Amino acid sequence: MNKIVVLVFILFSINLYAQLVDDGIVEARKGNNQKAMELFDKACEEGHANGCFYAAQGYSKGTIVKRDTKKAFTYFTKSCDMGLVDGCIVIAKNYYYGREIKKDYIKSRELFTHACTQKDAGGCFMSGMIYELGQGVEQDKNIAKKYYGQACELGDDTACNYYKQLNRVGVK
Repeated sequence: MNKIVVLVFILFSINLYAQLVDDGIVEARKGNNQKAMELFDKACEEGHANGCFYAAQGYSKGTIVKRDTKKAFTYFTKSCDMGLVDGCIVIAKNYYYGREIKKDYIKSRELFTHACTQKDAGGCFMSGMIYELGQGVEQDKNIAKKYYGQACELGDDTACNYYKQLNRVGVK
């Protein structure tokens, strides 16, 4: 009986936080930007990764509220920590390109690789690129080819081309 009560509570909570995000999107479309951000923030505080992600986008782009890259980074990180791969990809790109933060290929590789394990084609492609170029790791075209192959299987046509190119030059 206790398990059923806990399950019902969890399902109710998930729906409640998803509703906060949906309501935030509605408010943003109406132009009620401050209300939208309040709803995204509340959803994030309550543990909803998409709430964190939408709040991060609002701060990152500066279209809903005043641009604040520090807050955006914090919210993207929270969304990643909660398991949202899109948040991890944004943070990984920031580290890779040195956007709003010091360039760090090691951290970017960790995040891209994590995204790849979650079946994200972009994460696999960027992991391959990092190994092919030897950015923060020892250059290893065999590992690069493996990641390009995974990205290709996930539908990334550019990765398929990189994979084929490494095949043509004899990379195992």
